[in-house]
Amino acid sequence: MVIAELPLQPGQTLLYTLRHGLTELNRSKRTGGQRLDVALIQEGRRQAEEARANFAGTSLDVVIASPLRRAIETAEIVTGWPRERMSIDELATERDFGELEGLTQEEIGERFPFVAYLPIEHVRYSLNPPGGESFEALRQRARAFLERTLRAHRGRRVLVSSHQNFMQQLHGELRGIDPYAALRFDILNLELNAFHLDADGRLLDQRVMYLCPDASRYPSF
Repeated sequence: MVIAELPLQPGQTLLYTLRHGLTELNRSKRTGGQRLDVALIQEGRRQAEEARANFAGTSLDVVIASPLRRAIETAEIVTGWPRERMSIDELATERDFGELEGLTQEEIGERFPFVAYLPIEHVRYSLNPPGGESFEALRQRARAFLERTLRAHRGRRVLVSSHQNFMQQLHGELRGIDPYAALRFDILNLELNAFHLDADGRLLDQRVMYLCPDASRYPSF
């Protein structure tokens, strides 16, 4: 099936974002940021293969991936593009959770009781991870990534394979909402968002597609 094949006028851009497939960190509800470079597990690869079937036939000009294995592997499976053909961008990596990475929330509570959280529905977002990245800093990084991507690829169909927290801030930048309001939009594994941008980078339309619907069995935490 062809996904969101929008006719682009000169200078308009179609920016897709794709969250990676399931990892052991997702499944065991451990904090996964940029310091632990884990691969997809078997279920994550199966999800990506299902997503590939649903994405087949969609036109792309550029594929950009986070440098982390889970994002690169997902992009390879879903798009069929080899790593050598992709652009690997450090700005698109996940939030740095510092000393919280690899820990469950119970372990964090025992070791770092001073960590504060913002609860939104079923997710608790850490506000001050020791040695980690604030949401304001993450938003600045997402803004820099968007500006660089539009400078390099304006007028093209671009797919970005990345991670939940980073893409929440990228989506927030595109929608014009603040870093904390952006957290209200959870992103599932293999969720595809399509942003249709005008020649000045302003949002014209946005669509969401669940390329692997059963990913809802593994919600973010």
